[in-house]
Amino acid sequence: MSNPKEIKRRILSIESVIKTTEAMKMISIVKLRKTKGLLTHIKTYFDHIELLLSDFLLTEKKENFEKNKYFLEEGKNKLFIVFTSNRGLCGSFNSLIFEKINSFFQKKSYSHNECMFFSIGKKGFDFLVKKYNMYDKNNNWIDCGDDLTKTNEKIQLLTKKLISNFIQKRFSSIYLIYNNLLKKSLFQEIVVEKFLPMSVDLKKKKIGIDSILEPSQKEIFNYLIPKFLHAKLLKIFLKSSASEHTARMISMHQATENASDIKNDLVLNYNKERQTTITKEILEIISGLESLNEKR
Repeated sequence: MSNPKEIKRRILSIESVIKTTEAMKMISIVKLRKTKGLLTHIKTYFDHIELLLSDFLLTEKKENFEKNKYFLEEGKNKLFIVFTSNRGLCGSFNSLIFEKINSFFQKKSYSHNECMFFSIGKKGFDFLVKKYNMYDKNNNWIDCGDDLTKTNEKIQLLTKKLISNFIQKRFSSIYLIYNNLLKKSLFQEIVVEKFLPMSVDLKKKKIGIDSILEPSQKEIFNYLIPKFLHAKLLKIFLKSSASEHTARMISMHQATENASDIKNDLVLNYNKERQTTITKEILEIISGLESLNEKR
């Protein structure tokens, strides 16, 4: 049997763990609510730009815009942007992405020399640097925190760099790999989405407004595309961030429940040990009294 003092110490330690996991759960809930609010605004902005681009493309002949530099895929080299977390304690959020990368390469049979990786998140960098070619040896990953202004600036700089490398034909295509939270559920799916060359949904409804474009449709179109790609990258980052906070919230909730179960078992053992000790002391007292009575 364990020492009651040792059990008591373990109970206090578990109570401290419960307070920590419960606090982390509440922090994740607050961050998730904030991220979802930002994501709603970014989605609205992104949808309007996509609708505007679709409206431009519908007025052009298909062969004309397909010759645009943003729609051409030339070469074999590919770049994969991986969205992961900076910290752990978020369940299978990161491991699912890593499994997807491994299975994706096995199915596609891509040559490792043709593919490069860039991570948004420290955990992705730690995984990728051991097995795959990295995009930039000096700056292999981006640390995007909770400050949206700084995050937006980093995403904007990354978008400009990706566009420049794509136009210079360093990469034939750029893909995004991220966690997406399914609607009206806490389940996630891993998405591999093409970022460049572009593909715009032409089936969307037209704006319905006859616009006068100045200086020209082509120049406005080329101005809007970087805005569209920046909004898309920021939207996907917020999607990944929402998935991360959800995964951490669930993980901390489960950790709290498990710690509570352990605490209940320890309290039960402590009470048994305490009861055993008290019974033993009572028996010793009775034995002592009986021995005194016998001497008399």
